[in-house]
Amino acid sequence: MFEDLKRRLLSGEISFTQALPEALPQLRGKITDDNLLWLSSELQGYADALTFYQSPNHGLPAYRAVPGALYLMRQDGSFEPLNHPYAARDRFFLSAPIHWLEEFSNLQGEDSLVELQEFGAFVAKMGGGVVCSCPKSELKRIIATFRNEFIKLLDQVDAAAKQG
Repeated sequence: MFEDLKRRLLSGEISFTQALPEALPQLRGKITDDNLLWLSSELQGYADALTFYQSPNHGLPAYRAVPGALYLMRQDGSFEPLNHPYAARDRFFLSAPIHWLEEFSNLQGEDSLVELQEFGAFVAKMGGGVVCSCPKSELKRIIATFRNEFIKLLDQVDAAAKQG
């Protein structure tokens, strides 16, 4: 059922931006609501990402936490360290849609800047947005982990369909 989708994803013919919208309608009723929500969050971004900073029991995927630093990006494109208690942490949750991470991982350089939209309310009055600077290898790790978990889920659905 999902063999062609898996093949195209693994070969690089399609990205998650294409694979997830194709798979989600076919998965409805075949996987748990929690898994549907997880896939939807990977496609659209994690709307509840602030819970990562507010609770140790946040329920967000651990593979999305990365080492890095938070910066305030001003409207003129300049950066300055973010002066906020959350910025003192040693790991940050990348809430961006998986296709953003795919794009950012292919840009030049060793490090990547990923916007953390969930901080918008905190910094709107400062005139900018919040970005996380992290090693590009972390983005590739997130993508690989998600790809493996997604394919494992597709394999489980295919196995269940064959059994029953």
